[in-house]
Amino acid sequence: MIKKLSKVTTVFLLALLVIPFNVTAKTANTLRELRQELYNLQAQKKANDNAKKSSEAEIKQKNDAIHNAYHEIEVAENKIEQAKIKIEESKIEIEKVTAETTELIRFMQIMSGENVYLDYVSGSGSLTDMMMRLSAIDQISDYNRSQLQKLENLIKENEQLQVDMANYEKQLNNNIASYEARISNLNARLVDLAEITDDIEDQIKNQKALIDYYEAYGCKEDEDLVKCVSVANNSGWLKPLKKGKVTSPWGYRIDPIKKTYKFHNGIDLAGNPEGTPVYAAAAGTVAGITRKSSCGGNEVFIHSYVNGQAYTTYYFHLLTINVKVGDAVTTDSVIGTVGGGSGTKGWDRCSTGAHLHFGVSKGFYLGGGKDGYSSYSTLVSKSINPPGMPGKGQWFYNRTQWFK
Repeated sequence: MIKKLSKVTTVFLLALLVIPFNVTAKTANTLRELRQELYNLQAQKKANDNAKKSSEAEIKQKNDAIHNAYHEIEVAENKIEQAKIKIEESKIEIEKVTAETTELIRFMQIMSGENVYLDYVSGSGSLTDMMMRLSAIDQISDYNRSQLQKLENLIKENEQLQVDMANYEKQLNNNIASYEARISNLNARLVDLAEITDDIEDQIKNQKALIDYYEAYGCKEDEDLVKCVSVANNSGWLKPLKKGKVTSPWGYRIDPIKKTYKFHNGIDLAGNPEGTPVYAAAAGTVAGITRKSSCGGNEVFIHSYVNGQAYTTYYFHLLTINVKVGDAVTTDSVIGTVGGGSGTKGWDRCSTGAHLHFGVSKGFYLGGGKDGYSSYSTLVSKSINPPGMPGKGQWFYNRTQWFK
C-alpha cells in the first residue's frame, strides 16, 4: 500500500494555501537546476512549518477560550442558583410582611370598632404625643407597603437575572461548539501539514542524495545530466519477487486503513515472510531512498530504460535497504527485503501485513533531463499498471512468469 492520490491532492491544495510560490515546473537538466529545486523544497518546508506553528497557536488560543467559557458557564449557573434562592427568600419575606400588615390592619379595625383606637390616640398627654401616635401607625403601614414593593421588585430582578444567565450560558455553549469545530478543523489541517512535511522532508533527503550522486559521478555544474550519466536499457521486465500473490491491484480501491475509495498507484504482492529478498525489476540506477516513512516505510526508487522508454520503479514497505543512491543495479541485485509486518509496525502505519508495494511510473522521478521530474504527484499521475502481473488473488511462481 502507498500514499494515495487523495493525499497528493490534499498536499497540492494545502501547498497553494500556505506557500506563496510553486516549485519550478521546469525540468532540472543540470546540477545547478537540481540545487534550485532543493532550495525551493527547503523554502516549502519552512513555509509549511510556519503554517503548523500558526495552527498550533490558534488551537491553544481556542482551548484557552473553551476553558474560560466553561468557567463563565459555572459562574452563570451559580448566579442562577443564587437568584432562585433569593426569589424563595423574598417570597417568604413577602408572606411575613403581608401577615404583619394584615394583622396591623385587623388590629386597627378592632381598635376603631371598640373606640380603642380613639382612646389610644386621645390618651396622649399632649398634642405632640397624639400626632406622634397617629404618625407611628401610618408609618408602620407605609413601611410595610414599601417593603412589599421592594421584595416584589427583587423577585422580578432575580427572575430576569435567571433569564439573562440562561441566555448567556446558551451563548457560551454556542461559542464552545464553534471553538471545538475550529479545533477539529485545525487538527485535521495539522495532520495534512504533517504528511506534507514528511513528503517534503523525504524529497529534500532524496534531492540531496541525488545531488551527491551526480557530484560523485563527476558531473559539472552546468553539464547535461543525461549526457553525464547513462542509464541501462532493458528489453523487458522481471518480477521483483521469486513468487507472490496479488492482494491489491493497481487502480482505485477501498483503502484497507481508512476504509475509503482511493487510488492505489502500485500493486501489493504478499505471500512471503518478512526478510524475503526483493530484486530490481529492471537494470538501472538507484535514484532515491526514503527511510522509515510513516506511510510507505523504507522505499527505493530506481531509474531504468525499457525498450527505450524511461521508467521509475519503486519498492515500498521494505524491512531493509541493501543499496544506496547512485548504485547501478541489475535484475539479479537484491535491493532490499520484504517488510510491512511486525518488523516495521512501529513506524510504517500504512501497512496491514508483510508485503511488497511495487510501482511503475513513466519518466524519472527525482531525475534530471527531459524525462526527469521531482514532484511526487507527478509520479502518481504517471503511474501505470505494472506489466505482466496476474489478477487479484492470483499467484506467480517465478520472476519470468508472464500474464497478459
